[in-house]
Amino acid sequence: MPKDLFTECADELAASPDLVAQLLVEHSADPDGWCRGHSAHRERHPCSIRRLAELAGGPSPAVAV
Repeated sequence: MPKDLFTECADELAASPDLVAQLLVEHSADPDGWCRGHSAHRERHPCSIRRLAELAGGPSPAVAV
């Protein structure tokens, strides 16, 4: 079964672990549950970029400390 576009993007992103780590830092939750990485619009945490970085090999929210 072919991969979907989101999974293919995550596979490509996984080749850059430093970028994955930076995305996870920048796209963290604020105290109200919004993603800190979006200045032009508000998006609930986890945003699509955070989910992409987690799929690329970053820790899941349940595992992160």
